[in-house]
Amino acid sequence: MDSKILRQKREDFWLKHDHKYLPEVSLLSSKESTSMFNVAGMQQLIPYLSGKKHELWSRLFNIQKCIRTVDIDEVWDTSHLTFFEMMWNWSLWDYFKKESIMWSYEFLVNELWFDPKKLAVTVFEWNNESPRDEESFKYRKEIWIPEDKISFLWVKDNWRSPGPIWPCGPDTEIFYRVGDSNYPPIDSNVKTDEDNWMEIRNNVFMEYYRDESGKLTKLKNQNVDTGMWFERMCAVLQNKESIFDTDIFKPIIDLIQKYTWISYIWNEIRFRIVADHLRTASLLLNDWAIPSNVWTGYVLRMIIRRMYYNLILLKDISENDLKSFISHSLDFFSLNVRKLNINEIMTWFFGEINVFKTTINRAIKILDEKIKNLPKNSLLDSKDVFFLYDTCGFPLELTKEICLENNIHIDEDAFKKELENQKERSRKSAKFQKDIDWSKYLEWIPQTKFIAYDIEDDSYKNKKISLLKDFIVNQQRVLIFDQTPFYAESGWQKWDSGWIELDNWERVKIKDVQKYEWVFLHLVD
Repeated sequence: MDSKILRQKREDFWLKHDHKYLPEVSLLSSKESTSMFNVAGMQQLIPYLSGKKHELWSRLFNIQKCIRTVDIDEVWDTSHLTFFEMMWNWSLWDYFKKESIMWSYEFLVNELWFDPKKLAVTVFEWNNESPRDEESFKYRKEIWIPEDKISFLWVKDNWRSPGPIWPCGPDTEIFYRVGDSNYPPIDSNVKTDEDNWMEIRNNVFMEYYRDESGKLTKLKNQNVDTGMWFERMCAVLQNKESIFDTDIFKPIIDLIQKYTWISYIWNEIRFRIVADHLRTASLLLNDWAIPSNVWTGYVLRMIIRRMYYNLILLKDISENDLKSFISHSLDFFSLNVRKLNINEIMTWFFGEINVFKTTINRAIKILDEKIKNLPKNSLLDSKDVFFLYDTCGFPLELTKEICLENNIHIDEDAFKKELENQKERSRKSAKFQKDIDWSKYLEWIPQTKFIAYDIEDDSYKNKKISLLKDFIVNQQRVLIFDQTPFYAESGWQKWDSGWIELDNWERVKIKDVQKYEWVFLHLVD
C-alpha cells in the first residue's frame, strides 16, 4: 500500500466516523509555546484538553508535520527521523475508551488489512496515584486480543502527559510483530519479547489533571488523543525493513546515487542523513525559519550543514550537480509532502551552504598547518580537534576524513572528553545560585501570578505583563514580572525554557526559572 493510499484511507475512515479535519499548524511553535518546534499534533490542542470548547467540533483528525531533533544521532537507523508526520485523531469531551479502542482496531484490521494474529497490546499497570486500567483491558479482550498478548506496563511506558502540569492519563498501545517467525509464539508479547514488536498506534486517555503541586485529580470532561507515525506505518504496509526504503524516501535515495555515482548499499548512514536532513530543512525553510545562530535558526543551520558535509563526504559534486540534486528533491517533496516555495528555499539553501564553504575553507587552512609537520601515523592533539569543532565550526567527521587522507590519527575519546568538559563549564556557569539571600533583592515585590493555564483565554489576549525588576547578582541577570507563563523548577519538575521579548525589542533567553516565596525569578542570558 503506497503512502498516498494510506493518507486517503485514513481520511475516509475518520470522516465516516463523524470527525472533522483539523488544519495543520506550522512546524515552528507559536509565541505562546516554550518549545522551538511543533513536536506533536496535541500541541495546538492543549488549551482544549483543559475544558475550552473547540470551535470546529469535538471529534477531530489530521496528519501533523512535526520536528524532533533529540534523536538526531539515530537518524542513520531504520526508524528515526528529524521531520516526520503523525496521524492523529482526538475526542474532546466526546467518546472515550470503548469507541477509541474499537475504532483503532477496526482501522488497522479492516482498512489496512493487518493480520490480527500479529498484533499485541500494552495497558497501564497501577501506581500509587491511579488504579490499573481494567476498562481498557476489558475492551481489548472484546476485540479478540488474546490475554497472552496483553501486557500491563508501568508509568514509564503507558502513561502520557503533554507537560508536567497538564491533563494526563493512561494509554494503551498496539504493537505489530516484526520478529523472525511469521507468527509470534504463544509466550511472546511486548513485556516478554520487546525486541520483536514494533509500536504502531497508541490511545491516550486523558482522564486526570496534575496541578502545580503535583496533585492528580479526576477530570470532569475526559479526552482521547491517539497517534500513528506515518512513515513507520508505510514501512510496515510496504513490507520494508527501513522507512528509507519506502516510497517516501526511495526517490531521494535514488537521486543521491545518481549524482554521486555511489551505491546506497555500502553507504546507508550518510545517504539516510542527507535524505532526512534535506527534507527537514526544506520544510522548515518553507515555514519561514531562517538559518542563524540562535533558537530555531541555529537548529536549521546545523541541519543544513550536516546534510551538506555528509553529502560531500560521499562525493564532492559540482555546484551545478548540487543545485540539480536539491531542485529535483524539492520537486518531489512539493508533490508528496507539502507544496513548497522552491525558488525561495533554493536561495536560502545555497546562501547557507556558501557561508559554510567559507567556514570549511578557513578551517582546512588551519588544519593543514597543524598536520603538515606531523610525522605519518602520529596523533593530532585533541585540543586542536576540539578548537576546529568548537571555535571554527568544523565538523569532526571532516577532520577525521582529512587526517585519514594524510595518515594522521585523532583520539575520539579525548575529543569527547573535551566536549564533556565544555558542557560541564556551561552547566556550572548557568547554575542557579541557591546560596544567595534572595530576600534582600525582593523587598516590596508581590507574589508572581502564574498564568500558563490562562494565556489562551480571550481576556489575556494582548494583555501587558509588567517587568517589576531587572537586576544582576553574581554576574547573573534576573528578571521579575507581575505574571508569567514560565513554570519554575519544583521538586521533580524542570523549569520551562524559552525566550522573552522586552518593550525595547531586546530578546533574552531563559536559562532557569526558580521560585522564592512565590516570586518567580527568570534567570536569563
